[in-house]
Amino acid sequence: MPKNKPTTRHTRPLLTLAISVAALTAASQGLAHAASVSTWDKVAQCESTGNWTVVSANGLYYGGLQISLPTWKAYGGTTYASRPDLATKKQQILIAEKILAGQGAGAWTCAPGTGLSTDHTKPYADSIGAYDPNTATFYESNDNVNVSGSARFGNPGWLPLAGDWNGDGVDSVGAYDPATGSFYLSNDNSTVAVSTKLGNPGWIPIAGDWNGDGKDSIGAYDPNTGTFYESNDNLNVSGSARFGNPGWLPLAGDWNGDGVDSVGAYDPATGSFYLSNDNSTVAVSTKLGNPGWKPIAGDWNGDGKDSIGVNDPATGSFYLSNDNSTLAVKTTFGNPGWNPIGGSW
Repeated sequence: MPKNKPTTRHTRPLLTLAISVAALTAASQGLAHAASVSTWDKVAQCESTGNWTVVSANGLYYGGLQISLPTWKAYGGTTYASRPDLATKKQQILIAEKILAGQGAGAWTCAPGTGLSTDHTKPYADSIGAYDPNTATFYESNDNVNVSGSARFGNPGWLPLAGDWNGDGVDSVGAYDPATGSFYLSNDNSTVAVSTKLGNPGWIPIAGDWNGDGKDSIGAYDPNTGTFYESNDNLNVSGSARFGNPGWLPLAGDWNGDGVDSVGAYDPATGSFYLSNDNSTVAVSTKLGNPGWKPIAGDWNGDGKDSIGVNDPATGSFYLSNDNSTLAVKTTFGNPGWNPIGGSW
């Protein structure tokens, strides 16, 4: 540890001992914070000299960010490991993101001067994936080029979706049966964690963090009326909005970086996107790609804002934009005719 620095780096251990699930949710809704990996590295350099496996001299604080065990447990860290120092750097940062959202930058004595309170950049950007509808197989890429993981989930002919269903900071797969209007969500890309219905057969599935609680949940889009239906609990309709025109394709994202996802619509006849920050008015109107391509959205550069992309179904090529205007990434992934998905895998 740095000289002349206290060994108890991470503060508020008494608060986290008493914190409840409800309080965590309320806190995360009230504070929408994020920080880049480089900013977390600055915090870790001060807290632990950048040692992600260290334990403090008094045995109370663990890992690169010197998180106390009660805090680690309260924010779901035991999903990864029993103690922070036994988890990977990425896992420690993902839990730190939750602490930052719940308690603010003041939870770390080393926060001043690191930019932790002003960064607002996601530590891990979204990347692409592709879904083979003939085999119900998902293929994920962490670098927009190579396959980093694959999973068979659902049945052939179902529609894919992806989201952070349990708030662990990592997106996992889901599948929608258009014949029944049923959703099946997985937290581990293997087993079904949630089985539910929303909307009517033939509607189009979407997913987003509709209330800013750090977890994605489902939605359904009626293509006949251009109406979105959102659910915060994967069961009941929490909100609805008519946006775009019948026959357009739905998408969702945090277009303005406020921590809450809102709707968007894509006109396949013209290749035009229309994005809304309030589920009502058009905030962004833009074009990318060619008519008939498939829309996709994600935070491709980790700046805390989602932006658009398109997939050419004839070639399997992806075109991603960081500013909803210019092309930032062109890559080919999967095979022609597969369905595009995006997520932080």
